[in-house]
Amino acid sequence: MKEVFLYYILVKNKIMEKEFFENSPIPAGDKPKPEEKEKIVFRAGMSPTESNKKIGPIRSHFYNYAFAKSEAEKGKDSKIIFRVDDTDKEKHTKEKTEDIFRFFTDTLGFRFDITPHNAEKEIGQSVFQSERQEIYQGYLEELFDKHVAFIDKESGLVLFDIKKFIDQYEDTLEIDDLLRGKIKFKLEGNLRRGQKFFPLMRSDKSALYHLASVVDDKTFGVTHVVRGQDKLSIAEFQEMVRISLGLEPKKYLHTPMLLDAEGKMPKGAVKFDDFIKQGIVPHALISYMVSSGYGNPETIYPSLDEFIKNFDYEKIHKNNGKFDQEKLDDINRKLIRKMTPEIYLSSFLLYLVKNNENQLAEQLKDDDNLGKLLVSFRRTPEESLDILRSVLNPQHEEINAEMKKIIKQLLVELDKSAEKIPTPEMLGLEKRKVYDGLRWILVGKYTFPNIDQVFNYLRNKNLLRSRIELAKQTCSEDALPS
Repeated sequence: MKEVFLYYILVKNKIMEKEFFENSPIPAGDKPKPEEKEKIVFRAGMSPTESNKKIGPIRSHFYNYAFAKSEAEKGKDSKIIFRVDDTDKEKHTKEKTEDIFRFFTDTLGFRFDITPHNAEKEIGQSVFQSERQEIYQGYLEELFDKHVAFIDKESGLVLFDIKKFIDQYEDTLEIDDLLRGKIKFKLEGNLRRGQKFFPLMRSDKSALYHLASVVDDKTFGVTHVVRGQDKLSIAEFQEMVRISLGLEPKKYLHTPMLLDAEGKMPKGAVKFDDFIKQGIVPHALISYMVSSGYGNPETIYPSLDEFIKNFDYEKIHKNNGKFDQEKLDDINRKLIRKMTPEIYLSSFLLYLVKNNENQLAEQLKDDDNLGKLLVSFRRTPEESLDILRSVLNPQHEEINAEMKKIIKQLLVELDKSAEKIPTPEMLGLEKRKVYDGLRWILVGKYTFPNIDQVFNYLRNKNLLRSRIELAKQTCSEDALPS
């Protein structure tokens, strides 16, 4: 008993000792500071125009977005800002801005951290360049003071003087590109080509890209600029502005371009919506765009999140790629088979809307069984549209005398009972001919996916009897020649 009591006292003392040290106040200077996360800021600069819906710029935005989000996945304080480049008052409107923002968020699935809707709350300033003109004016005054900017009397433009920059600073500039290493620019080359100046501000005092972009990066705290390789040619101009203002350098990453078969910038159907209208589902187009310039081009990414999960900027290709329609079509077919029913139907609805098939889209939204029918077939949007039209409003193909005879036999059996499909055994006919006839009766054509499911759909919707009557009328002696 004594040993038990002593053990109790010993344990009690240990507990009290532990509680004493845990609850004792620690001097403020001795408290360990929480480890600060590395802060990284990316920006997606968007002019509210249709050009940002082209697959070339979109692909660069994908790499930019994936880089930002993958850094956050690693535990870093990484954010991406949606910046609105809307300084052209005639072309840029709030409606166009909302349209391009919704395109990236609703259609492509981007989740920006700083947006036109939360910027004032999150960072205390607007992301609309049109609302930041006073800020630009302040930085412009500094360029005037350093004699590298002046107002052109003839045009009223504010211009940057390359020669004066060279005289004050240096002839050779260098940027740090994460993909391409150190890139040098010889500024004297601009002078030899006759380019002595570049514009900073319009005559109406609205800032232009080279000034606004540099100032925004400073005030937003941007650390990384990811953009297409075609923007490499303007990097030297922005660097001249940055150096003149004494601002910290950024890390760049210039992504490869997606060119046509001849190695040129693609023309024609190059907008995202153009491909949707052709029957390419968004997930397939996204997968093709990112994989065609990243890692193993044969990899298929079923979603943007899947691409971000293991993203590594070092796997981005350095060389430009060529657009391959056959490869895109192949990815489209493969992803359609793997999609969830919800994603498949939403992709098909988008296809209908883009092709102005709004009435069919509404019918599909209101009819769950019709959606299940289309999901069971898993065809491309173009093929699914043909199926949808045939199921809802068949246009009967012409038939020959032999098929007409078979169809009439089928109609007799269906008149007796429309609860089950007539079998080849009942009619004493070949299975193929029986099902060809049934397809014609129900959807107006011989070639069609599983007719049993269509039969069940029409029966459950109480449409089977009217479909049989339509087939009778169409199959009459007067309707089609023997």
